[in-house]
Amino acid sequence: MPKKPIYQEIYDFLAKKILTGELAVGEQVPTEQSLAQSFHTSRITSKRALTDLENKGLVERIQGKGTFVKAAGEHVPQQPQKKILFLSPFPNQHDLGNFTAGMLPYLTSQGYQLHIQDDTYLTQPNFFELIGQYDGMIYYPLFSNSNLAILYQLAYQKFPIVLLDKKVEELDLPLVTADNFGGVYTATKRLLQTHERIAFLHHTPLGQISTVRQRYLGYLQALLETGQSFQTAPNTDASQDDAALLQSYLDSGVSAVIAENDLVAIHFMKVAKQAGINIPEQLSIVGFDNIQAASLVEPALSTISQDFLAMGEAAANMLLQVIAKKEPANVEVPVQWIERESHY
Repeated sequence: MPKKPIYQEIYDFLAKKILTGELAVGEQVPTEQSLAQSFHTSRITSKRALTDLENKGLVERIQGKGTFVKAAGEHVPQQPQKKILFLSPFPNQHDLGNFTAGMLPYLTSQGYQLHIQDDTYLTQPNFFELIGQYDGMIYYPLFSNSNLAILYQLAYQKFPIVLLDKKVEELDLPLVTADNFGGVYTATKRLLQTHERIAFLHHTPLGQISTVRQRYLGYLQALLETGQSFQTAPNTDASQDDAALLQSYLDSGVSAVIAENDLVAIHFMKVAKQAGINIPEQLSIVGFDNIQAASLVEPALSTISQDFLAMGEAAANMLLQVIAKKEPANVEVPVQWIERESHY
């Protein structure tokens, strides 16, 4: 049987003292700081235990004075609510990845509530008080170095965290991601059947996002296996604007482009069409993600589909393992090649 969480140990310790009368009605209970020191844990953890006691009706917290035992008749027989926090840079844009559709049913079945916030929640002045309300957090970082200092402090205090989609460099936190390398490798191999010069288009610097870097490496691997090398691959640097980049691609004989994601691919399709380029006759374009807009553009975008539902469920399952003091292995969710009309 896994060891119970420390906040639960603190809760049980104080609840027993209250229910047996060892701590009398009106008596002040130990502070968050003293409990943290006694149990060799963080104030976040001790705060969670006191919050659960308050939810149970065993104590009342008086601002500026402390936490006190309530009268027995005031005890409310209710279970402390178990809560999970999901932080995302686009919490309400499900067309960019509806991970919550996988998280919510699983967490509900395990007795947890899911609270969803955007990632600015991390930078609120009282964040470390707010996080004490939660059993754990699933975090979708915008970049691989997003909020590094805050995440480091949470990890140091052993607050349960699972990363979704991207690895945060230098932090060994559990991760659920898609098979980014394999997805672009497959797409590049498919295009190499009919194209000799293929470019990888990325607007994000490769050092900023681990997923884009993995996609680029999948592209390089496919080229290397066909006798090409990165020295002879077409220019992949997107520091130019898309119109200038399009012209440089055409001048160097590029006939197919794999974009870092669908949004970049769709915008590049628009630029190409405005320049009078026929897609896919003169230029094939492939994306990554399979967002809703990919099937609605003209021509419909060929892409690599991420299984957002499976990723969300895997992240929720992994977080509950972390809460139970287990050490789950990272999960890489398979992707699928989606053939549409934007390539030949």
